Amino acid sequence: MRSPCEVVASKLLPRIRGEMARELVGRGYSKKEVAEILGVTIAAVSQYTSGKRGVMKSEKLRKAVKRIIDDFEVGDIRKEDLNLKLCELCSLMRDIDVK
Repeated sequence: MRSPCEVVASKLLPRIRGEMARELVGRGYSKKEVAEILGVTIAAVSQYTSGKRGVMKSEKLRKAVKRIIDDFEVGDIRKEDLNLKLCELCSLMRDIDVK
């Protein structure tokens, strides 16, 4: 049996990052900027944006990510605070089916 944190690390976190990457690129950020914001490689952002990695099925989670990006864009969340928001989101969402 896998612990909730293992599921989050292997399934949910890549999906959240993927949705964040797609949202940011869709708003005009470059892949390089997105990689720096999310702390991943440009190659990872390319995989996220192409749908090869981090594809999200939950509309509830997609909306939560959009709200976080909205807050980030208006300055309510700093780049340094995005990881805290990821942790909060994972804690809230780890009970959903992330298979």
